[in-house]
Formats: sequence, structure tokens, C-alpha cells
Amino acid sequence: MTDRSIPLPRIVFIINSIGSGGAERALGRILSAAGNRHERYEMHLLLLDREPEMRTLPALAGRHCLDARGSLWRSAIRLRALLTRLQPTLVVSLLIRSNLATAAVAPGLGARTILCERMHLSSHLAGRYQGIALAGLRALVRYLYPRANRVLAVSEGVRRDLIDTAGLAPDRVTTINNPYDLERIAAEGSQAPEIALPPAFMVAVGRLVTAKGFALLIDAYADADPALPLLILGEGPDRIRFEAQVAAAGLSKRIRFPGFLANPFAVMARATFLVSASHNEGFPNALAEAMALGLPVIATDCLSGPADLLGAGAGGAGGVTEAPYGLIVGDGDCAGLSTAIREMDDANLRARLGAAGRLRMEDFRLERIAADYWAVFDEFMS
Repeated sequence: MTDRSIPLPRIVFIINSIGSGGAERALGRILSAAGNRHERYEMHLLLLDREPEMRTLPALAGRHCLDARGSLWRSAIRLRALLTRLQPTLVVSLLIRSNLATAAVAPGLGARTILCERMHLSSHLAGRYQGIALAGLRALVRYLYPRANRVLAVSEGVRRDLIDTAGLAPDRVTTINNPYDLERIAAEGSQAPEIALPPAFMVAVGRLVTAKGFALLIDAYADADPALPLLILGEGPDRIRFEAQVAAAGLSKRIRFPGFLANPFAVMARATFLVSASHNEGFPNALAEAMALGLPVIATDCLSGPADLLGAGAGGAGGVTEAPYGLIVGDGDCAGLSTAIREMDDANLRARLGAAGRLRMEDFRLERIAADYWAVFDEFMS
């Protein structure tokens, strides 16, 4: 029995906000697997921004919002004030701004610090910034990330990039993949979908931004001219641009944008296959979740994630590689992606890849992967 007269050591988990992305989903799964650690640690969730919450995370002992409004400097200043009051033993952060603010503040307050990097950092920054802003962020990463006690990379590609980009010593960076609750994904996949669906369709899932490659996917779909319509699930700032591209191609009746769905698995489970044309991933959640549902998948071979998951990288331009767990084509390769879409007409190929992908996802079960995360947290709490 825990003596409640003795204060419990504190862990503070920090994330920008509770949006619809993979980091929020992964954090929720990790927290849900804490088990009896709530009796050993006082856990707090800290949100940098006051934004609409797109999912429900497990309740913790404390919950705080800094209302930093997207500013790194405001995040760091307000974070310092709160951590000074809380005096945590361990601070765990996810996403780049959270990581930078945490690394700037927490070590100086005596807190052990773990950064969880979910993106291929160099390509992510280069895709969003340029000039002085890009140079400044790269310098901040190289200065601040090494202040952390440990950095957890979501894939081997992310780990290699962190060593090169952030100048981290290899023994300070550990790869731990995303965890997946396979039974819950299957259960949600069996529920009734929120929207009306065509009898057969292909699906893509992701935030509607340039990095997710939807412009490439639309072009490849137009070139392949498949019989199946395409449903693109998700929301984002580039939706209007993608819808305009679809309209200009005369595909408005064949490519639909249902928006953000509370339960995308109910739609994904009924699709013929999933396609991801992403230019930047850490560890691709939508791809993994489709595989968990037994869906055959196509992916572009961006710098980290898909090849790790599918078991092989892409071949030459215009070609399609049948990896052990899905089809993979070169990043940005419209001709290869178009060919892969056409190849998915083969029912035997779809059945083979769907079964292999489902078996592959046993490697990423929530229980095993979450235990890896908690083993690191426990190490720094002891």
C-alpha cells in the first residue's frame, strides 16, 4: 500500500495540443498502458496550446494548459514557470516545439528529460522552413536536443537522422516504434461507418498538408484511371488546394474528402486497399493501422518509416517493389505510384499482402511496445 503522506515522484508529459495526429494517439496508448504506476508516480499532462481537443486521453493527476499560441518562446517561458512549481523528477515531451521548449528549460531545473522524436527531423524542417528560419531551427536543434538525457526515435530512419542532424551520441538515442492496440483497432473497424460508402473504394488517410503527398496521389490516381473511387480521410490547411486540383482534373465525382472522422477504422476496414504517398513520416500510423485491419497497402519510400514497416525499400524510378508486407515505390514517383494502383487490381496480390501485413503488426502490439517506453521512463524515475 502506498503511503499517501509521502509525495509521489512526478512525471510531466508535454505535447503541443491534443489534435488528431499520430503523436497524440501514441501518447494516449502509452498512458493507457501505465498499469499500477499511478500508485507510484504522480503523472501530469501539460498542453502548450489551447486548441480544440480531437481525442480523449486517459485522466492523470494533473492537467495544465500554457496557452502558448504556437510560440516557441512563449512555450519555454511559461513551461519554466510551471515546472519550477511542479518540480518533476522526469519530463517527457513529444513533437518538435515541445521538445525544444523542454530541452531549453527542464535540464536547468534538475529534471531528467526524455524527448520523443516522431518525425524525420531534417526533411520535416526543410519542408516547412527556409532561409534564416530554417538555419535558426537547425541550430536550436543541435544546441538543445543534446541537453536531454535520452531521445526516443520512432524508427531507425529517425534515429539515424537525429544522430546526423542533432549531433546526438548514438548511445543517447533509442528506437522505440509506435504501439498499436490491435484488438481495439479491429473492434472499431467493425463498427458502422459515420458516412455513406461506395460499394468498393480505395482509401488514403492523413492531415491535408503538402508533406503527406496528396498532390502526388491525385496525379497518380488520374494517370492510373482505376475503377475504384478514392476517399481521402482527414482535415488540414491545404484542403482547398487539393480539392481544386481534383476539380481541375475532372475527378470531383471519383475523389472525395469526407474530412476528419472520429472513427476512421470503420471506413478503412471496408476499403479495398490503402495508399500513402507521403513525403515525410516518422513511423506511418495510417499505414500501420490499415495493416492491422488486414488491408493491403501501397506506400512511397520517404526517408523514414514505410521501408521499416514494409520490410524493403523502393527500386528504380517508375518501378514497384513487392516488399514482404506491401507495395512500395519511390518518394515522389508518380509513374511508380500509378503502376502500383493498377497492380492492386489483382485480388490474389491483395489477399497475400493483406494477410502478411496483419501478421507483421503483431510486432507492434501495444503491450510490448508500451512496455519498452515504460521501461525507459522507469529507469529515469528510479
